[in-house]
Amino acid sequence: MRGTGTVVDCKKSIAQSSDDLGDVLLRLRGGAPRNHVGIFVEVNEDLSGSLFQVTGSIQNGMTFGHKKAYRPEDSASYVSKTYVGTIAKDDYARIQAIVEAIPPPPKQFNGPRRIDPSKPLITCQEWTKEAVQALKDGGVLKE
Repeated sequence: MRGTGTVVDCKKSIAQSSDDLGDVLLRLRGGAPRNHVGIFVEVNEDLSGSLFQVTGSIQNGMTFGHKKAYRPEDSASYVSKTYVGTIAKDDYARIQAIVEAIPPPPKQFNGPRRIDPSKPLITCQEWTKEAVQALKDGGVLKE
């Protein structure tokens, strides 16, 4: 279920085993009016990896995207990263299908007016929270 909420920073609490691909992090970068968040999976020894996110705006609707990405800290707009778990090498191929099944936030405004004021606004932050939960529910993301 979608809703609003904040992501709380937490420390890595488990050691990676040889079966683990890498850490799964929420990557936060600066933006207006709210910071942008996406799911970053470290897959390489240099801590680069893959980024799963929705982009766009709630004025026009958002779309799902997946791309290779450098370490989050190397971005000029980097704000923070939050550890959320680990993914096994064998489960990496399942990530995209799981998160892509979460509908991206739709167009929610016509000009300055909300299309449906009875529904909560859904941004990249709410989508990411739902996608992380789907990865946990699917047994892909281990805390």
